Amino acid sequence: MALALSACSAVRLGYDNGPSLALWWLDGYLDLDRAQEARAKPALQDWFDWHRGTQLPDYARLLATWQARSAGSVTGEEICGWSDQVRDKLQAAVERALPAVAQLLPQVGAAQWQFLEKRFAERAAELRAEHAQARPEERQAAALDRAVDRSEQFYGRLSAAQKKLLADSIASTPMASEEWIGERETRQRELVQALRRAHQEPDPARRLAALRSTAQTYLRPADGAYGERQARWQAHSCALSARLHNSTTPAQREHLRERLAAWQEDVQALAAAASP
Repeated sequence: MALALSACSAVRLGYDNGPSLALWWLDGYLDLDRAQEARAKPALQDWFDWHRGTQLPDYARLLATWQARSAGSVTGEEICGWSDQVRDKLQAAVERALPAVAQLLPQVGAAQWQFLEKRFAERAAELRAEHAQARPEERQAAALDRAVDRSEQFYGRLSAAQKKLLADSIASTPMASEEWIGERETRQRELVQALRRAHQEPDPARRLAALRSTAQTYLRPADGAYGERQARWQAHSCALSARLHNSTTPAQREHLRERLAAWQEDVQALAAAASP
C-alpha cells in the first residue's frame, strides 16, 4: 500500500523493480554478504510474484471503494475501518514472507545483529530530530508542515481554515511524539530479541512457528496503557481525517478522486501483468 500512496509516475516503475528495491532495503538493515543476497533474490521474486497476482487486485478494489466515497462525507469510524483493512493486507503479506525468512534467518551472523541494532538506533535518532524537537512550538510547527504536505498530496492546496483545523488537532493529540518513538524503540528491541531466539532454534518447523508468533505480536496493537493511548490516537487521527475531508470543496474532492483513480489504474495494470 505504501507504493499505492506514492507519486503516480513512480508506482509502476517502483513495483516492477520491487525485488531489487527490497533487497537494497534489507541490505541497509543487515549488511548482507553476496551469498545471502544470492539466496534472498529468488525468495523476494517469489514473494512479489505472489503479491502481484493475489494482492494487487484487492488493492485495486480498495482504491475503487475509496474513490466512490470521495465525493461524499465520511466518518472517522469509516476511515478507521479502511485502515484496519489495510492492516489485514499487511498481515497477509508478512505471513507469506515468513517461510522464506525462516530459511534465511540461520545465516544471519553476529556482526549483522549488531548492524541491525545500530540501524534501528540511527533511525530512532532521525525520528527524534524530525518529530521531537526540544521546544513544543517547534514540534507543533513541524507536525503541521508534515500534515499539510500529506493532505495537499490528496486534496491540492488547503485553505487557511483547513490548516487551522489541522493545527488545532495536532495541539490536542492524545499521544506525544516522545511516547510513540519510545514505544517504537521498545518494540524494536523486543523484535530483535525474538528474532535472535528464532535464529537459535535448530528445528525449521519450530523456527517458523516462533516467527509467526513474533509477527502476530508485533503487528497487533500494543497492550496496556500505551495500547489504550495508541487506540485513542488512532481514533483521533481517523476523526481528523474525516473532518478534513468533510471540509473540502468539490474541486478538492475531485482532486482526490483523480488521485485515487490514477493509483487504481496503476495497480490494475501491475496486476494484469501477473504471470498466468
